[in-house]
Amino acid sequence: MGKLDEMKERYDQTAIPEELNVRIRQEIEMSRNKQAEKRGKGRSRRIKVIIRSMEVAAAAACILFTAALNTSSVFAKEAGQLPVIGGLARVLTFRSYETEKDDIAVSVEIPTIEMIAEDTGIAVDEINQEILARCEQYADEALQRAEEYRTAFLETGGTQEEWAQHDIKITVDYEIKQQNGDYLSFVVRGTENWTTAYSESNYYNLDLRTGKMVTLKDMLGADYVEVANESIRKQIAERQKAGEVFFTAEEGGFAGISENAKFYINKNNRPVIVFEKYEIAPGSSGEIEFEITLEETAQTSEVYEDNFAVDSKAAKEFAEKVKEAAAQKDLEALAELTAFPVYVGLPDAGVVETREDFLNLGAEAVFTDELLESVEKADIENFQPSMAGFSISDGGTANINFGVADGKLAINGINY
Repeated sequence: MGKLDEMKERYDQTAIPEELNVRIRQEIEMSRNKQAEKRGKGRSRRIKVIIRSMEVAAAAACILFTAALNTSSVFAKEAGQLPVIGGLARVLTFRSYETEKDDIAVSVEIPTIEMIAEDTGIAVDEINQEILARCEQYADEALQRAEEYRTAFLETGGTQEEWAQHDIKITVDYEIKQQNGDYLSFVVRGTENWTTAYSESNYYNLDLRTGKMVTLKDMLGADYVEVANESIRKQIAERQKAGEVFFTAEEGGFAGISENAKFYINKNNRPVIVFEKYEIAPGSSGEIEFEITLEETAQTSEVYEDNFAVDSKAAKEFAEKVKEAAAQKDLEALAELTAFPVYVGLPDAGVVETREDFLNLGAEAVFTDELLESVEKADIENFQPSMAGFSISDGGTANINFGVADGKLAINGINY
């Protein structure tokens, strides 16, 4: 047996005192407890960090999901298969493709309304079919127009290289304006970069509480035309003072909204009326938008029993509208403020029965120099009501009179 083996044997045979065994076991137990405590604290901190990380990641994921849903057609299409928490409906890309033919690029994204909540009773299939048909029709017709343009270009001496430089693009896409628990509002556009004559925008506003498409009348009441026209004229006047350019009435500018006025619902749940490029302003202004506020709706809904129920403030506000219309020589605006039939003291005029007959008189005939001067200089600060109503005049014979008609203020006579 070697020396090392003998030393090991003596070590193994050495008796360990009992008190030492106890002390060692105590130290081992204390060490184990300390390590367990450290591990527990470390695990708790790690759990808290993991939870915070999960919360941040979830918030970031929501942001990325929303952004991708509204900007990426591929993601939007795939997102239709993902579970959704809350909400009744959303807009997704139903079909998306890009192609090129004879140096004519075509990019199409067709949206669809998808119901998330079940048993709502809201039917969107018909709307989706209409959107699909319109988008496909526009893309087909736009491509045909571009091909006809290409043929004409080449037949009149243009070369293939010159045609390629035109960089013709046809685009069909959509933009979500509002997507909440009350409304779903979006616009589908078709554009051709070589011409604006065929650009097309269709607005869809779905009330998720009723399942019906929303109209301006639904949002602004029975007097929606008057409410919208008043608001738009006021906004145009303010924007003109700020330097914006609008066409005059003679140039084909704003003459009142139609029953089919285009609008969307913004994030304030208010209607925003949209005019196409070149419709009421130069093309450099692009599309022109006017938000119609609910406050303006309330102001125009007041009903008066007679002229004596009208306070001086309301009379002044109405007179300001009349003065503005006269200053702009805007016969359409004046007609909006008039109750028919109305007396017009022009030769061969007398009692004018309808709005159409009034407009046929012509702005030049109605807005005489004498009338314009009298209206401009009229004092409208201290109106006093009478049986006949109120007179906008500088004291001469030329004046515009207004009073209560069917519960509202309206022009009832123009004298010269």
